[in-house]
Amino acid sequence: MLAFVGVAIALEGPELVRRLTHPLEYEAEIQAAAAEHQVEPALVAAVIRTESRFDPAVTSSQGAYGLMQILPGTADSISAMGGPAGDYRDPGTNVRMGTWYLKYLQGRYDGDVRLALAAYNSGEGRVDAWISEEGFDVARDIPFAETRDYVVNVQESREIYRELYGANLDRRPA
Repeated sequence: MLAFVGVAIALEGPELVRRLTHPLEYEAEIQAAAAEHQVEPALVAAVIRTESRFDPAVTSSQGAYGLMQILPGTADSISAMGGPAGDYRDPGTNVRMGTWYLKYLQGRYDGDVRLALAAYNSGEGRVDAWISEEGFDVARDIPFAETRDYVVNVQESREIYRELYGANLDRRPA
């Protein structure tokens, strides 16, 4: 088996490795939620990869659950604000809620994806406090290393998903 993997890597090279490190699962759910909420599917896939590595049952130490790591309180807020309702532990509902929340955050931060991602990771209140500081620059001034790394990781994954599968995730591997 290892010999087969070695031959495949030698023949396919870096693209095969990137497909292994950046899988695409729940494609239909991602595409449907992205179309409904007008969010780039590659961004949704990148958030899912960063949040859960496509494990629909993963739970964080803070109690966030599922593919897009939705907190119970966030699920309630999303529903109360007119977003998707339902059991946030269901993978399809989780993707719809997380995608709706990404769209909401992008709107709240005037389309700045970096601020939206920072808020997705560490909360709107923290991001609001940071951006209220004079001279704040999201590229260099996020005070939490975890959030800085999260924003960078999602953006890098987004670019890889675009290259491998297309921005709309409609380009299948050959």
